[in-house]
Amino acid sequence: MKQKFEKGSYTIEASLLMGILIPLLISIIYLGFFLHNKAFLQAAAHETAALYSLHAEDDKDVSGVVTDLVSGRMLGNSSVSGQASASKRQVSVSYDGSFSLPGMLYRFFLQSELNLKTRVQMSTERPSHRISKLRSMIRVVDRVRNRRRSTASIKPKNRQEAGECR
Repeated sequence: MKQKFEKGSYTIEASLLMGILIPLLISIIYLGFFLHNKAFLQAAAHETAALYSLHAEDDKDVSGVVTDLVSGRMLGNSSVSGQASASKRQVSVSYDGSFSLPGMLYRFFLQSELNLKTRVQMSTERPSHRISKLRSMIRVVDRVRNRRRSTASIKPKNRQEAGECR
């Protein structure tokens, strides 16, 4: 008769695998949180720089936008500080922050925090100025094309003027 010694083997194998799979799953989830925060900070920096560049010549106060965009929208426990500066020709926005990792993940990544840094620089040129410059360039290109067409449409009277010799 055959004896069954495999009665608890699946439980032991599962307990050995769960010690590896659960921290791995948690690490993947926290990595997703970190990537979300990094992408969100980059988007917030671009949005803040665009807002500053549009209102650079106005007297509007847009300094509160730096902190308002990121407050309460970060996943996990992260601390973020933002800074924006505007000059006559350029706007610079930077966000610095950290993303804290829980206990077991601390050993996995060999750090207690992952850094979140992003910086965006944008010119303060008004879109209407750029559009008018592009339209004037398009007009110039159209004029040059029309001149080329008009000179190409003039046909020579005989073959010698066309450069064909036999």
